[in-house]
Amino acid sequence: MKISTILKGGLHLSKLVLDLFLIWLTLGWKVRKARNAFEKQLVKSGMPKEAAKKLAKKYSSVKDEVMKQLWSSVGKLRQ
Repeated sequence: MKISTILKGGLHLSKLVLDLFLIWLTLGWKVRKARNAFEKQLVKSGMPKEAAKKLAKKYSSVKDEVMKQLWSSVGKLRQ
């Protein structure tokens, strides 16, 4: 293999890793904001705070499921 091919592959791989990291950060930030806003709205409409927290936790579980699917697909590419 040529060295330029290896360098290009490394460059693309590093860009992919950086993009995945930025997606993870952005998704985490947006989910936290949405969860907090959803919880506040439920409490404002009269729902007990504990019940609102329980419902709002579903946002985090959806994010975790999406990230698990993403990482499992990346793991399949390596095999």
